Amino acid sequence: MAILGLISCASSKRSHAAEARDLYESALFAKCREYVERRCATWYILSSKYGLVRPTDVIAPYDDTLNTKTSAERLQWADGVWARLQPIVKKGDRLVVLAGEKYRQHLVPRLLQHGCSVDIPLNGLRIGEQLQWLSRNLSGPNRAQDVERFYDGIARLDAGMGGARLVSESKAALGWASRGIYLFFEPGENRSRKGSRVVRVGTHGVSQGSKATLWNRLRTHRGTGDGRGNHRTSVFRRHVGEALVARDASLVVPSWGVGQSSNSALRKQEERLEKAVSEHIGAMRVLWLSIGDEPGPRSDRAYIERNAIGLLSRSMGGLDRPSPSWLGSHSPTEAIRNSGLWNVDFIDYGYDARFLDVLETYIGITIKREPPPSASIAPDDW
Repeated sequence: MAILGLISCASSKRSHAAEARDLYESALFAKCREYVERRCATWYILSSKYGLVRPTDVIAPYDDTLNTKTSAERLQWADGVWARLQPIVKKGDRLVVLAGEKYRQHLVPRLLQHGCSVDIPLNGLRIGEQLQWLSRNLSGPNRAQDVERFYDGIARLDAGMGGARLVSESKAALGWASRGIYLFFEPGENRSRKGSRVVRVGTHGVSQGSKATLWNRLRTHRGTGDGRGNHRTSVFRRHVGEALVARDASLVVPSWGVGQSSNSALRKQEERLEKAVSEHIGAMRVLWLSIGDEPGPRSDRAYIERNAIGLLSRSMGGLDRPSPSWLGSHSPTEAIRNSGLWNVDFIDYGYDARFLDVLETYIGITIKREPPPSASIAPDDW
């Protein structure tokens, strides 16, 4: 599920051609733009003259509005907008529409019929009330800025560590932090701006007294040195296997994901699929943060894990779309398809922007720029 924004044009415009996002000069347009930039993965402008416009499209100023057009003219305009919008939206997407009734009239029914949900938060409000509503709802975190801050930090981590490690070539002898957070990057999964997007965030042993280590967790995801593995000890492997089967029915194994243990006969039946999972995960790369705090559900690792997932999850407005060929799109698990991540926990959590300060501190620790803390540095009230 993606969250997309639609905002209507404004009568006040610059006197020269400009990118559409900068052409309109009204206070209401500015606040609507800020709202969709924060809350939506993608957004478009509904222009009475040009139809559906991308924010970066360069257009000339114009004097035109739907408010003075006939019903037939508005229907013709909506036909043109829908012709461009239909290939973009998918069943299950959520549309946030910040536009007047005449702009919505012939579009909202088509979106609903297409299988999308539609939010019209400014419906029935006067201009002043719309500005007040937007101001109240813009007082929270700025997701677009926070995502960029997150990836700027990850770029520093990547440079400081000499690059992410290929999972298939990862070994215990390469030297891993005993405890930490891991970040997986999948071939072909790139950000909408630049660089690779994170496809899974995880940690290990957050239950009190756990002895699990970062490498042990990564090893269960990677599988054995001969290309096999055990999906019953790695939910990540189980989900990847389910998606592989959904994409290629020849890999079906009835016992996949059934039970907590297996005998030699089952392992033999599952071997081909386990190897396919190992191959897929093995082609990924991994970065990690060294976070040596004691295991526990209130650990700094738990704080960073859930907030990073909440920030990146498309279920909550994450900005980076999976590629059209992303294996996770075949997953029978809705949480994976909707979030764009190989995660199922915390995808609807939202995020506390303060975690970025904690993240940056641990990036500095991991690349040996800062000493490790003597106690938790996460906010006490998280």
